[in-house]
Amino acid sequence: MYVSGIGFSNVRGFAGERAVKDELPLTAPRDGGGWNVIAGRNGSGKSTFLRALALSLAGPQVARSLVQDFSGWISTGERSAWTRVSVHPDRSVDRFTGRDELPDGPLTLGLGWTAPEGVPDRPRFGSPAQPQMKSFGIGRGEEERIPARGPWGHSPQGWLCAAYGPFRRMTGGSGQAQQLMLASGPTSRMASLFHEDVSLVEGVAWLKELRLRSLEEQRDAGELLDTVLELLSDGLLPDGYQALRVNADGLWVAPAGDAERAYPLREMSDGFRVVGALVLDIVRQLQSAYGTLNAGRDDEGRPVVRMPGVVIIDEVDAHLHVTWQRRIGDWLRAHFPRIQFIVTSHSPYICQAADPGGLIRLPGPEEQGGPEVVDDALYRRIVYGSGEDAVLSELFGLETPYSSRAEAERRRLVHLEKKVFSGSASEQEALEYRDLAARLSSSRSARVHEVAARLGSGQ
Repeated sequence: MYVSGIGFSNVRGFAGERAVKDELPLTAPRDGGGWNVIAGRNGSGKSTFLRALALSLAGPQVARSLVQDFSGWISTGERSAWTRVSVHPDRSVDRFTGRDELPDGPLTLGLGWTAPEGVPDRPRFGSPAQPQMKSFGIGRGEEERIPARGPWGHSPQGWLCAAYGPFRRMTGGSGQAQQLMLASGPTSRMASLFHEDVSLVEGVAWLKELRLRSLEEQRDAGELLDTVLELLSDGLLPDGYQALRVNADGLWVAPAGDAERAYPLREMSDGFRVVGALVLDIVRQLQSAYGTLNAGRDDEGRPVVRMPGVVIIDEVDAHLHVTWQRRIGDWLRAHFPRIQFIVTSHSPYICQAADPGGLIRLPGPEEQGGPEVVDDALYRRIVYGSGEDAVLSELFGLETPYSSRAEAERRRLVHLEKKVFSGSASEQEALEYRDLAARLSSSRSARVHEVAARLGSGQ
């Protein structure tokens, strides 16, 4: 499946002019795959956006297992809230149970919350009463049963949606949180997005199981293990590291061509563990949802997994060096060509991988207006410009790429330059000007600002 649009109103900060009352389109080119980026300042609601999307796809039963308290989901001063998504099934893998007539076209899935009558939305003492949650599918009446026979089923056949929070650790995690990861179906696939103390340790345990089964001469397990190791070794890990082997101690990685320097992945840096755990779990969830993997090679010889689905990732750039931030979007799209990725990020390099129509800006907490797909001019500036071009655009709202110390010295440089060119600078000021001019190197955009400052002062 893939998502073509999302709407929600009165969900936390998305109320009034900031609500998504008309469906916000998401892009899914190339047979369902794609890279959608949700960008915005801290406090703009990126995590809320992803969680509202995930719960709509999961349905009411999974929503109750993932979120114990919905009292804070309704915006302050409001009595009700709703979320809605449009979902297109892939008829080759996404199954419906039963024999009733099925819808022709996309499904509309949604959840709603209504505060109890006579209860203030923000009581003076204690916690607000739990709002009542309702669900709705396509149409009305009997047709509302269709989601429960498909994506909202207890153990849906197909309908993959996996969701990950920013803390994609490979070890640790509380016992209660890990119980969610051991649950069947969508609950385990989305637990990380809603619980910070969830770990993705099950991916390595799955590899160990595959190795044991391969030692028992189960051919399919050995082939699957080889596929995973090959995928992890195709430029995923930083610094040219490759997945070397799996044994009782876990997954081992080593620099290309240097097997003597092998290390367990769990002992590597956060960047190694984050990307390794993420890709491992995506493959594991695909195999669990469909019972098989359609794996092979693309036209360029890269290992790929050709299974469809939706993967949601909050702060996909977490723990990644900028060199890997530039590559991770293209890598994931290339190796999972039928997955629709919906991610949030603070990084301009993550945004540069967005598909046309797949770059969405969330307004800041004090701005009016709702989330919107950026226009073509801004999209082209982000995707085809430099990282500095992107970070200085209205998408990020950064006024300058320089430190406060450098900004102060640049203002001093402009002031001294005015005096030097007018002939009024003292010998000490002329020396200071030459020293600052030599010390400060300007990018093209900075030179534009400096020239503008001179022109504005009449110099």
